[in-house]
Amino acid sequence: MTPKLTEEQREAISAQPGGFVRVEDEETHKVYFIIEESKASELYDQWLRQELQKGFDAADRGEVAEWSLEEFLADAHRRHRERTTGTA
Repeated sequence: MTPKLTEEQREAISAQPGGFVRVEDEETHKVYFIIEESKASELYDQWLRQELQKGFDAADRGEVAEWSLEEFLADAHRRHRERTTGTA
């Protein structure tokens, strides 16, 4: 199911060409964003580049730590198991 835009949402989109529109659910007060499909991947790519640059900059400053792939995966599996089963 693809919901249709309301007239209010359409007007807000027209007022923000090329951007995104912030929408709040009146009942839950959760905030959502309406964004043109073609812009979503551009925003994700921009965010990913910024986050990678933060890591590169930290490495250039010597802010690195040793880590073990096996320990990382074991911890990830443990956290996933705890979330899905509700156990610690």
